[in-house]
Amino acid sequence: MDKFSGKQIRSLLEEKKASGDLQDPSQCMHADIVKCYEDGEAHRYVCMECGYADKNRAAFFAQINTDQQMG
Repeated sequence: MDKFSGKQIRSLLEEKKASGDLQDPSQCMHADIVKCYEDGEAHRYVCMECGYADKNRAAFFAQINTDQQMG
């Protein structure tokens, strides 16, 4: 699993959104999950395909709450 700072993830997601490559979270398979770090500590898991974020990695494989996007 890749690890990124929160700033890096926000930047990457903004680029994907601008280019139209960001998927709808309700349709996403969450295949590209990365770990987000804030101040040197694990903060959240983020799907780099749709932007969905949650502190619990298991949330990506359960019912998705689409209003919890990073940003």
